[in-house]
Amino acid sequence: MPYYPKSQTKENLFTAGKQFQIISSQEEYIGYYWVTSKNKFFTGKNPQDTPSIPLQLIPILPKPKISLLTYAQGNEIYKNLKNKDVTKTLHLPYYQKPSPLKEDYQKGKIQRYFAKKINENLYIEINKKIYDKLFKKDSGYDYTLYLIFNLTWLISGNELQVKSTNQKIISLTERKNKIEGLNQYLNFNYLEFYNQEF
Repeated sequence: MPYYPKSQTKENLFTAGKQFQIISSQEEYIGYYWVTSKNKFFTGKNPQDTPSIPLQLIPILPKPKISLLTYAQGNEIYKNLKNKDVTKTLHLPYYQKPSPLKEDYQKGKIQRYFAKKINENLYIEINKKIYDKLFKKDSGYDYTLYLIFNLTWLISGNELQVKSTNQKIISLTERKNKIEGLNQYLNFNYLEFYNQEF
C-alpha cells in the first residue's frame, strides 16, 4: 500500500451497503472506508487501518424479470415517450476533494458541493461539474436518489473567526435542508483547507 498524505485522503467514511463492492470478490461491502483524491476507495477508517482492501462502486444495471423481447419492446416505447435510453448505466456521484488556488485564499473562501442520499444519512463531497449535472437533472445520473447542496467555506483570515463562521455555516445548511450528520461527515474540521498566511 503506497503512502498517502492526509491532504490526499478523506477518512472515516461509512457505507450502509448498496454502494461498494470488494474488487477481488465482487462482494458487497458494508462498513468504514476511505478514499484518495484520485477516487480510489479502500476498506477501513484510514490508510493505517489495515488491511486496506480496494473497493469499487457497484454498477447500476437494469435487471429485467420479463422476456428479453418484451423488455426490448418496453424500452423502445419508453425511449420514444421520454427520449431517454433506460438501458444506459447511470453514473453515481463520486468524491472530489476541493483544491483551493492562491486566488481562492486571497478571496478568503471557496464553494463546496455535496450530495446526500435521499433515504440514507450518507454524504459525499463532489465537484461543481457533477453538482451542475445533478442540479440540471442530467439523464446520465440517477439524480432522484440525491439531495444536493453547496455552501461557502472560509479558508483564510482570523483563525478563530474562520472556525466559528464555518461551524455556523454547517449548522445553517443542516437547518435549511432539514438534514443532519454533515458535521460528522466533515469530521468537525472547521479549519479544513485553512491557510493562516493569507
